[in-house]
Amino acid sequence: MTLSQNLDLTLQQSMPSLTNFSELIDFNWIEESLRQTGKASIRRRKLPAEHVVWLVIGLALFRDQPIRYVVEQLKLVFGTTEYCVPSAAVQARQRLGREPLNTLFSLLSQAWFEESQQQYSNFHGLSVCAVDGVVWSMPQTDDNFNHFGSSKGKTAAAPYPQVRATCLVNTNTHEIIDAQIGSMDQGELTLANQLCPPSHSITLFDRAYFSADFLMGWQTRAEASHWLMRAKDNLRYEVVKRHSPHDFHIRMPISARAKKLNPTLGDYWEARLIEVEHAGKMRRYITSLTDSKRYPLTALAKLYAQRWEIEMCYREIKSDLQDGKHLKSKQPDLVYQELWGVLIAYNVLRRQMKYMAQRVKVSPLRISFHLASISILNILRFTPLDSAGNLPKHLESLLGKAKMYILPERRKRNCPRVVKIKPQKYPRKCQSIS
Repeated sequence: MTLSQNLDLTLQQSMPSLTNFSELIDFNWIEESLRQTGKASIRRRKLPAEHVVWLVIGLALFRDQPIRYVVEQLKLVFGTTEYCVPSAAVQARQRLGREPLNTLFSLLSQAWFEESQQQYSNFHGLSVCAVDGVVWSMPQTDDNFNHFGSSKGKTAAAPYPQVRATCLVNTNTHEIIDAQIGSMDQGELTLANQLCPPSHSITLFDRAYFSADFLMGWQTRAEASHWLMRAKDNLRYEVVKRHSPHDFHIRMPISARAKKLNPTLGDYWEARLIEVEHAGKMRRYITSLTDSKRYPLTALAKLYAQRWEIEMCYREIKSDLQDGKHLKSKQPDLVYQELWGVLIAYNVLRRQMKYMAQRVKVSPLRISFHLASISILNILRFTPLDSAGNLPKHLESLLGKAKMYILPERRKRNCPRVVKIKPQKYPRKCQSIS
């Protein structure tokens, strides 16, 4: 064997291979995201760009571990050494930027949603999605505070800088289909206006998204893209057609402010208003599904309960995946990058749980996120990644144990909203011993 052949063999043996993780994310997706954003590594660094992508995802998966541990655990260093100083990993993140993670999230989420769309039941041929906003806190630095700001209450602003995101979620699997991230100056409606709804879908909104301009635009962004939401108590409308005593086709006036912001809007817009009695109270819903025969009002009212699945999704991300902690990054660009990594990591876990659910023929929502995520992370934590076959073998073993992670059917509970008393740090009265 010649000297050049020996050198090539040594290089191949010392180079960490991302094919070990292809069971979780196909390496071609990572290469495509780097190619589209012009961030592919030309020079052979200790941490090439494609490895830094997995570093960001690993930081989200191993939230309680330092960056040095993630680099060593996932074997991301190129060369003969197995480690690098933490500052080198931070500099590698800065070189990468946020665009590759944003692009990778878009590529993965769209491809995985199309896969799920064909596998799970829908509402009269429409995929069911939900939209809502969420806020994360981050370290207090001047750069973060100047860029993102913070939420403001009646008396004071939040003590930490915060970032807002609005997500579009598949209510059948909790997979995130699309997301937009911005500063606290941008409202949920502004960010939601940049989302791309899937075709042949119905999206569930809360009442904060009631806007003629937004809802009419939502219907035109994709083929058969519909919406459903609770109607406001002070809704102004006139009945155009009465389908039944509690089912109406209505016409609503468009405000002067909305027409000023979008001159293409007319004077009126139309929708369907339904009324359903629940627990002795009349609830009203408004929707773009105007065909009363094809979409019965009772089915629509029952469907709206799925909007709460997006709240469960956010709880899984913030409480389980992030362990109730704030973001780590101290620079705005790295905050965006970290947050895209969190969303990708969550979708990766949810996709594996979807496979577990398919193996035991139950809904993906009946797989315990808390227990399954711990098991998947333990596989990444303790499985030797030197061989490309180790990770698929252990993930297949996890699928065989999927019955152990099934939750019982969700109970039908009625818990009215209440304002809880804020816990006091000290007793209200002096409780001295007499």
